[in-house]
Amino acid sequence: MLDKIRMIENVIPMHIKIGQDSNPIFIWGCGALAIQVYKFCQKYSIGINGSFVNIESSQDYLEDLPVYDLEDLMCRYPKFSVIVGIADYIYATAYLKEIANVENIYCLPSVCCEVTNLISYDYMEKNKEVLNALYNDLADEKSKACLIAYFESRLNDRADYMFSYYDKSINYYKNDVFKLGADETLLDCGACVGDAVWSFIDAVEGTYQSVLAIEPDMDNYTFLLKEIERRKLKNIIVKQVCAYNENTHVHFSGNTQSGRIDNANNERELYEAVTIDYLCGELKMAEDVSIIKINFASAVPEILEGARKLLQEKKPRLIIRAAYDEKELVKIYLSIKNINPSYRLYLRYTLGLPQGLTLMAV
Repeated sequence: MLDKIRMIENVIPMHIKIGQDSNPIFIWGCGALAIQVYKFCQKYSIGINGSFVNIESSQDYLEDLPVYDLEDLMCRYPKFSVIVGIADYIYATAYLKEIANVENIYCLPSVCCEVTNLISYDYMEKNKEVLNALYNDLADEKSKACLIAYFESRLNDRADYMFSYYDKSINYYKNDVFKLGADETLLDCGACVGDAVWSFIDAVEGTYQSVLAIEPDMDNYTFLLKEIERRKLKNIIVKQVCAYNENTHVHFSGNTQSGRIDNANNERELYEAVTIDYLCGELKMAEDVSIIKINFASAVPEILEGARKLLQEKKPRLIIRAAYDEKELVKIYLSIKNINPSYRLYLRYTLGLPQGLTLMAV
């Protein structure tokens, strides 16, 4: 695989390029990714003049940054540069290129979940055996191209390597890897505020059997319960626990869009944790679960280990946002191969940025 990867000599990191930009700099967006972009800029002492939106919004500030309407921003600044803070780099780049006021456009390939360091070629060389194994185990050429594009983006600090491999029509549940039936049971591990649950229900046109949503964060958990009631949905169970490889307590922190288990950080709050095997057994759902979706920045191998019996005996399809960190990606691959090597592995971009790389196992 390493021989197929395109490398730029003397890569200038994105934070240096942005730091050398003399234009006023704005972040496009006000959501979770925009916040992570702002933290990236703070880490590298990049001055940001504000953020902007191109849709109607009542938000006045992103953290301590003023939020502008795009038309107002264009009136105020004849020239400015933009760091994209929305999760569709391809659309954003095409849209911004049509705006005469926009001088430079920056898409950060290394920004999600505080993973801001580039992948080094030394890392690739040291781990080429397992990286080649992952590459060769992928079930189709499209998956292999997606993996190479991910590494090219993160090695060269240029997100556009993955642009050709993102198809806006592909998401967790509508894709070219598997088709949903009329009697599916989803286990959503890391349900956050339910976006993937509503997407699943839309994809099956409401004909699902049941949904088990696991979400540790109290605010998200409360929101999910209220939203389920508001939407008048049935057969949805929400559990406020962490999924893990044993029934215990873990240090966890999260917000409306992301969460992380970090037992090395004692400052994080303790949460109850259970194995998926235990939870499915307790709820008598082990026979029914047909899809497991996981979106956590860490501890995914531990979550999979806690579902060992289910993965071995029932082999539900797996959908895992796997590329927040290349080391975690490798661990997830090794974990699946260890638990049930009969899974066929695919990679697709379900978001238009490198960290949108999603592993699907069937």
